Amino acid sequence: MKKIAIIGGGIAGSQTAAVLADKGYDITIVEKSDSIGGNIKDFGCKATDLCLQDNLCLVDDVFNLVNDNENINLMFNTRVNDLSGKPGCYSLGIEREGVFSSIDNLDYIVLATGYTRWSDLETGTPEVDQDERIMWASELEELIKFRKDHEQGFKLGLKQEPESAVFIQCNGSRSIQEKARYCSKICCGYSYRMARVLKHFYPEIEITMFYMDLQEAGYLQELNFQKLKENGIDYINCKPIKVYSKKDKVNIFYEDQNKGKKDSLKTDLLVLSEGVHPKEVNEDWSRLFNLQLDQYGFLYPIEAEEKTNIYLAGTIKGPKDIAFTISDSKNVAYKIINND
Repeated sequence: MKKIAIIGGGIAGSQTAAVLADKGYDITIVEKSDSIGGNIKDFGCKATDLCLQDNLCLVDDVFNLVNDNENINLMFNTRVNDLSGKPGCYSLGIEREGVFSSIDNLDYIVLATGYTRWSDLETGTPEVDQDERIMWASELEELIKFRKDHEQGFKLGLKQEPESAVFIQCNGSRSIQEKARYCSKICCGYSYRMARVLKHFYPEIEITMFYMDLQEAGYLQELNFQKLKENGIDYINCKPIKVYSKKDKVNIFYEDQNKGKKDSLKTDLLVLSEGVHPKEVNEDWSRLFNLQLDQYGFLYPIEAEEKTNIYLAGTIKGPKDIAFTISDSKNVAYKIINND
């Protein structure tokens, strides 16, 4: 039985493990936290009276497969600190609760340690005040995550329930200042679904989204300007210049490109999208596993993975949504199977 270590127990590592374990491989998932799930375990279903295709139902199935498969060994609170050996016979040095040991005789290694949310970085967004009416998308997620499905009495629990809401897209993306000139790919669909949830529970709420480029392609086929208009969501094509909070409202200053002048908008709730950023540990992985960092800090192989037996899965390689991450991880698993 071939032996594989998968570093990272998020959706990418778990999906790769599930496919390989089903084919009879001996899998060890090395996870630094105390549970599998990664960033995605903090997400909740965005269904209203309709399914909005957020693909979270697929995620639960993957994690159940991992927990139920006897070919998968889960090592929590464990960090990787060394690598020795050669393709087909690697040893992975690990540290678990202060005890150093190794996982030996590994045929393959898969790196799937995911990404960092913009809000988790120290740089943050300094122009935004500390105000409960200004929140990251992940904070809004926390507020709606544990609602009962389609419960009509749901409230956000703020001091004042909002009559208006604004979403700012490309926060932490498409910016030289934020070291992320790329598109994070997930924000448009994600914010749109969140807006639909708000509209479902607050039918009279006025919702506006500031965007730089609307990502209409992909798995959310209904994300287009016609649908946005039908759902009462107004879009403004620019990134705001400044945001600050007043006693009554949150004020947003922006340049109206159609009018060619500066304008302002007031809102009860401001939600900041969170761009996908590479993890700091990628720099360590690049040295330890002889990988290359791209200009943003994501990883890619220097040599063909089929020669090194070291594979990369999921958002460690760059921004991906849930469906694309699952697809990419399955592809990695089948590459390993085909390489045997």
